Amino acid sequence: MSSSRGPIAGPFVVVLAGVVVAAVPVLFGDVLAVFGADSAPSVGLGIGGALVLVGVAAHLQPSFTTELGAVAIVLSLLSVFGALGGFLVGLLLGVVGGSLCVAWKPSAG
Repeated sequence: MSSSRGPIAGPFVVVLAGVVVAAVPVLFGDVLAVFGADSAPSVGLGIGGALVLVGVAAHLQPSFTTELGAVAIVLSLLSVFGALGGFLVGLLLGVVGGSLCVAWKPSAG
């Protein structure tokens, strides 16, 4: 009986990145406005929510983990424009989590 478990570390880090990217503009919107990111809360929530969904989907659908990891990396890079990448913490977490998803391969039997 073979059990094909999905990836755990990569999707978890992507979800964590999404939470950071979404939380930073909401908590520090005044600071981001100084840098000219007036739409940071809405962009940060959108990208952060998308990262959370990508992380959950990568865990639930292991056959699409490579593609979803690439999407997580792109979303993390895009978070720099609206949310300063969650003060770069969300950016780094998203790139690392996306890379873990891309590198994950199912175990053989």
